[in-house]
Order: sequence, then structure tokens, then C-alpha cells
Amino acid sequence: MPIFARPKVGLALGGGAARGLSHIGVLEAFEECGLPIDVISGTSMGAIIGAMYATEPNAAAVKRRFIAYLQSDAFKESRFDYLVENNNGKEGFLGWLSHFAKKSVFYTLLMTRNSFIHQETTRQNFALLIDDIDLGETPIPFCTTALDLVRGEEYIFKKGNLRQAVTASCAIPGLLPPVEIDGRFLIDGGWINAVPVEAGRSLGADVVIGVDVYSDLDPFVQPATALDVAARAEAVTRWAMTRWALTSRLGQKADCLLTPEAGSNHWADFSQFDEAVASGRNEVYEHLRALRQLTRRKLRIKRAAAPQGDVRKQPT
Repeated sequence: MPIFARPKVGLALGGGAARGLSHIGVLEAFEECGLPIDVISGTSMGAIIGAMYATEPNAAAVKRRFIAYLQSDAFKESRFDYLVENNNGKEGFLGWLSHFAKKSVFYTLLMTRNSFIHQETTRQNFALLIDDIDLGETPIPFCTTALDLVRGEEYIFKKGNLRQAVTASCAIPGLLPPVEIDGRFLIDGGWINAVPVEAGRSLGADVVIGVDVYSDLDPFVQPATALDVAARAEAVTRWAMTRWALTSRLGQKADCLLTPEAGSNHWADFSQFDEAVASGRNEVYEHLRALRQLTRRKLRIKRAAAPQGDVRKQPT
């Protein structure tokens, strides 16, 4: 009798800071359309949203909790609004650092501590978003990734404390403090792998749907200084590496790649929450036919066992 089995579906949520709010819309649309999510992998903002959903698989609950966080004192103390106001059009995190270095705003800070946001403020922020549980306790299997600066490699969290793992995955260089675990010095996983497709496969996913909110390279602006040139080079390099990893057969090609047009033009601007969520929902509906084909039940032919004790000599 034929066997119809559904493939195990993994959702790989990429980094992108405020642009990653689109992931909430993706989750909403998956629920509305009845699309399955069996495992989740995430990095940076994708780690936050992915961990929240894996812990409580309800997009509306994730949305409410994130809105409450954006209204909290801990979020206000992080001063993301200050980063937006003083960005001056610089692209990427290197551009942000170089801008403030030139103004000498962070000269003392950069010489005396390893991040703009203090350790205690970071702890308070993640306490509002991520439950203090073990990775193995989430109803949906979940993993997250970080960049190990000691070994120069991607590190995948499949066990250990969930909050600590997500904190490490979100440690944007210069902005949030690195996390030290067992001789590893861990920072934002998006700096080595923007969309953790292979991490999802390592959880047993047969099909992995990637979500990349940084699919477009920012428009070119004539650089005025050497630091501007370096910032543009860094942005192009990260963009090109991500494209290669997600589209090359030698890379981490996703079975389907969603690329929402995030509502925020700046990585630290969380004010366009509704627009970002809507862009994630719209992207799912635009690819709904392909997503349903990938996730539907397929016929599996059960092979009959070879008969024993009936080995016939082949003619020569």
C-alpha cells in the first residue's frame, strides 16, 4: 500500500536587526495558510523571533510580547533611537562605527569597554524577550548560530541555555557585548552566515525555507573618506557572501528563499513595526504556491525486502 508522508519543514530566519521584524509576519502567514513548521533555525534577530516562536508557537503571542518589549524601559535604555538619529546615511555596522569614531563620540568608550550597550542593559533586554529555559525544552526544535572569534568558525547552539544562546547570536560587534562560553568568544552569527540554512538541516529538516531581509544591496553613495570606502567594501562583501551561500549548490542553498522588503530602512529603526510585519506576510503569500508544493505530502515507495536463501547464479 502506498505511503504518503510529509517532509519535515525547517524555517531558517536570518539576521537584520529591526528589518528582522518581518519574520513575525512570515510566521503569521504560515499559520494563516496552514503551512507546517517542524524545526526553526535562526541567527541574530532571526534567533530572537525564532526562539520566541519555538517556545510558544503562536505568532500573535510573539507579536504581543515584542510590542511590550519595545515599550519597556530596558529598550529605551538601549538608545536605538540615538543610533538612528546619528547614522548620517552610513551603511552597515562598520559604517556606524566609523561615523562615531570620526566624531570622537565613542573614543573613550571604545578604549575602555567592548560594547556600546552595557552588559546589564543587555541582560535586561533579553530577559524580556527570551525565556530562561534549555534549548531542549522548546515545543518546536530550535537552534541558533554565532561566530566564534577564537576559532574563526560558525558555532551552532543545539543545547544549553536558550537565553544565553540567543544573546550570543545577537552580539552585534561594537554594539552588544560578546558572550564567552567554554573558551569561545561569540558574536552575532550573521557575520559568518546571514541565513542559517544548514543549521536547520542539522535538526533533521528535509525542506528548508530561508528568510533573508538583507537581500538587496544598499544604493551606492560616493564615499567622501577612506572609512566610507572601507564601510562600502564591508557591506558589498557581506552581501556577496550571503548571495553565494544561498544560491550556490556548493553553499547553503535553501529550497525556497523569501526576501521581504522590510519596513525599516535602517537596521536600528524599530518604529516601522507594522510595515515590517506586513512585508513578511506579503512575501509568504507571493510564494504560497511554491511553499505548498514543498510542504505537501509526497508518495514514498516502500521497497520490499530482498528474498533470503534464493541466490541464483548469473549466466556467464
